[in-house]
Amino acid sequence: MNEHNRGINMRRRTLSAILLAACLLIPFASAANPGVNTEVDTTGTPISSITTPQVSSDGVDFTIEVVLTEEAAGNGTVVLWEVQQCINTGVCYPPELLEMTENDSVWSYTLVPIPTHTYINYEIDLNYSDNTSEVFPEGGFIVGGKVWSDCWVSGTESGGDACPTDDVVAMEGGIPGPGLLIVAGGLALAAVISRRD
Repeated sequence: MNEHNRGINMRRRTLSAILLAACLLIPFASAANPGVNTEVDTTGTPISSITTPQVSSDGVDFTIEVVLTEEAAGNGTVVLWEVQQCINTGVCYPPELLEMTENDSVWSYTLVPIPTHTYINYEIDLNYSDNTSEVFPEGGFIVGGKVWSDCWVSGTESGGDACPTDDVVAMEGGIPGPGLLIVAGGLALAAVISRRD
């Protein structure tokens, strides 16, 4: 392979890595506004209501409650909570699928948020008696429910009533958000590929 073709291949690989990083950034750019909770829209679903705290706190019980419609409640539907916790360094832990407990037609689950968490993402999974299932909402955590912590950092923004002012100022600008980490990783990958050529 001549030097000209090597240069073209190197540029193509570098461009591919940068485009991949940019594509991975899109979901983070379209996520909810920092500090603003989002709720799952239950209109037209077998779910009558979903109740969560308005804010989550490190180490303090966080309870979610789900009430099904009469039809869903009467046909053996089992409710599971898919939950993901993200922390102030921009890392999100793998999602957990937790089977909720039913008591007097109310399905609930209580977890204790991890230290320095930013927010809790959630979806509701319904397992029907005919061995089929559905997830609400469809589309993953990007469009799912989200409850923000009382001391959060997201990219260069931060907030929450439980954050001491000095800590918030120190956190702002110092901790990269997930999107920035992905772009940095994509650029590093492009550099490694370029060196191999």
